[in-house]
Amino acid sequence: MATLYDEQGTEIYAGRGKYSRNARTKIAERAAYVRNDEGNLVVYVPESENEEAPRTQRASTLDEDARTLKREAQRVAQQLGLGFDELEIRQETEEGVLVAHLRQLQQAALVAGLDSDQATKLMQIISFWTLRLDINVHEHEELIRNTHNLLNPMRAPVQGAPLLNRPSNMRRDSGVNTVPGKRSREIHDELWIHAFLPPNDHPCRPSVTPADPEVEANEHTLRNDGRVWFEPALLAGPEFVCDNLRHASQLDSFQHGRHGIVRIFLPYNPTGPAYANNNINHYNEHRDRRCLPEPDFNRENEPWSDCLERFIAACAAVKNSVRPDLRLLIHRGGEQPQEVSL
Repeated sequence: MATLYDEQGTEIYAGRGKYSRNARTKIAERAAYVRNDEGNLVVYVPESENEEAPRTQRASTLDEDARTLKREAQRVAQQLGLGFDELEIRQETEEGVLVAHLRQLQQAALVAGLDSDQATKLMQIISFWTLRLDINVHEHEELIRNTHNLLNPMRAPVQGAPLLNRPSNMRRDSGVNTVPGKRSREIHDELWIHAFLPPNDHPCRPSVTPADPEVEANEHTLRNDGRVWFEPALLAGPEFVCDNLRHASQLDSFQHGRHGIVRIFLPYNPTGPAYANNNINHYNEHRDRRCLPEPDFNRENEPWSDCLERFIAACAAVKNSVRPDLRLLIHRGGEQPQEVSL
C-alpha cells in the first residue's frame, strides 16, 4: 500500500497495517494524498469504493514462532518438573501447527548438590576435629562410614558443581571407592585413602578364627588383637598409613587407571603439636571426653614419608602409562589440600 499524506504533506498512513480512523476519514473525504513520480501530492482514490483496509502484516516468522515455543516449553518444564514421560505442546501459526515434545522429565530443572571438593572438605573437617575428642579406632571407622553415607546422597552430578537446567539424563555419582573399604564391583572416578583407619587385613578387625582347644593362649591372643579397636585413633593412626598406601597401590582399579582422582587423608596437625605445653590440662570438667595431645611430628618428619614417596611414584607410573589426567591430592589435618605434581 502507498504512503498517505494530508494536504499539508504530513504522513497519515505509513503504508502498512490498518488504516487509522483519521486516515479512513481523509480517504472518504478525498483529503488523502499520495506522491506521484515527481514527488508532488495528488489525491488518493481507492481502486474501488469497497476496498478493505489492509490486514495487519505478520510481525514474526516461523523461526520466531519456533523460538517462542521453545522458551514456553522450557518454562513449563522448569515450573513442573514432574515425573511424566512426555509432554506435548501445540501452537497454531499461520504456517501450520508447531509441536514440541518434552521427554524424560524425571528431574526438576534445578539440580544441585555437593561437588567433589565440597564433599571432601566436609569429610576432612569432620575427621580432623572429631579425632581430637579422644575417639578410639572403632569409633573413628564408624564416623568415616557414617559420613560417607551422609555425603553420598547429597552429591551433585558427575560434572561437578550445582548448575541450572541440567539435562535429565545426567548421572549422579553416588560415592567414591575407599581404602580401607569393602570390595565392590562399582568403580568410581575418585579413590579416597583414609590412612588413619586400620587396613582391611589388620588383626584388630573382627574375623572368625577356628578355636584350638589344645592351645589356651588363643583366647589371650584374640583379646590382644582386639585391643587396637579401643586405642585413641589419633595416636594409633600413624601405624596404619604405610599398609593403606601399599594396599591402594595394589588395587587393580588403581593400576588400570580407573580412578581419575586419588585423595589421601592424613588427619594429624602438620604444623606441630597443638598442646606443646605439658602444663596444659587435657581434661576439662565441661567436656565428656578429654582433648588429646597431637602426635609429635610434622610434615618434615612424617614417619610414613618413605611409604608416601613410593605411593607418589606409583601414581606417576599410572599417569605416564595409563591415565594421563590422574590427580593426587593430600589432605593433611585441616589445611588446604596439596596437589602433588606427578
